[in-house]
Amino acid sequence: MIKVKFLLHSTFRSNPAFELIEQGNLNQQELHALADLSQDPEFFGVFRRKHTEAAGSAKLAYKEVALLFYFLRNAGGLPQYFKSGYDDEVNLTMAKLILEGIFEIRVEQRFYSGSAAQHFIYEFQEQGRNRQHPLLELSSGAIRYAVQLNEVDTTSLASKLYAYNTVPLLFMPANALKTFEEVEAFLRIGKNEPLTQELLKNWNKHEPDRKYSWISWSRKQNRRHDVRLEPTYKIYISPVLEELPAVFEKAVRVLTGSDAFSFKIGMNREGLLRPDKFVAYFTEFDHLITAADRLGPVLKAHKAQGVPFTASLDDAGMLSWGMDSASDEILKNREGGSWRAAVTEKLAASISLSKTEKLNQEESVDFVLKKMMLEGVDTTTWTAV
Repeated sequence: MIKVKFLLHSTFRSNPAFELIEQGNLNQQELHALADLSQDPEFFGVFRRKHTEAAGSAKLAYKEVALLFYFLRNAGGLPQYFKSGYDDEVNLTMAKLILEGIFEIRVEQRFYSGSAAQHFIYEFQEQGRNRQHPLLELSSGAIRYAVQLNEVDTTSLASKLYAYNTVPLLFMPANALKTFEEVEAFLRIGKNEPLTQELLKNWNKHEPDRKYSWISWSRKQNRRHDVRLEPTYKIYISPVLEELPAVFEKAVRVLTGSDAFSFKIGMNREGLLRPDKFVAYFTEFDHLITAADRLGPVLKAHKAQGVPFTASLDDAGMLSWGMDSASDEILKNREGGSWRAAVTEKLAASISLSKTEKLNQEESVDFVLKKMMLEGVDTTTWTAV
């Protein structure tokens, strides 16, 4: 695990390459883009690089950081109101602001920020970090891919990261699996199939609609799980497409005997070519682990596709897990609001920042992986720090 040095006794200054623009001085286009923040009493404006239009140069400024930016226009130590709040969170926030270039840290009479400051921010990293697991390799590959893209829009970049390791449509016959009825036939869960009867005995089926592109099942006679109030733990089951029918049948029987309260599968070929095509949900992490221990031996012989930015549950990448925190956003958009979606958004912002630093590919990947720790993500497991 990467560690951050204690920085708060150092000398800092506001980066003279940035200007701070109060929200009342933003142009109409910028105000429209930030409309959702206009009612936030802590929102002040944006930090913007003075001499570039590069993507990622503008960053949101909240009142406390804006005040610190004004205070440190003349180099010095942190103000008393910051000192009174010394803790790990403040230290990580300051490290993040230095990497983002808003502030600079003084080392031997010189000031550093961005990638040039990494050596002074992080503790020496122990060697031997495991990067050999297929999911870790897959996640690193996704970052390398994104670094090479000529993509300036972070929302688009986050979407590409989220979809990484999806099989291209050109690998399928043109008319295959275009409807959920065809998917059900492929999975052998049509009206008269034996597995269908097992499903109907234990689960309520929910067909897809225009807002929800999944076929899903919820357990009968199960207490309601409110995602607005309680975290949700999930197992990703990720076989290659040709092995999905066999994997689905075996997994359903395990899930029926487990504490899973729901599971879902993609409704068409686009959904089934995704790596996260099959997901089971649990209310407790212990329940998830028990189910994974049963699924592992049953699915061991099948070939995995693998879901990037998830935590492994086996050696092959067939099974991995994630967690969605309680959030209204999950109900508003059942495709969004997930931990993996949040991770890819943070990754996209960090990759955009690495491009402003003009780093080569390996330097960018290293910069992004370290920066993600400051964003609360452990990149050895892709779980929350």
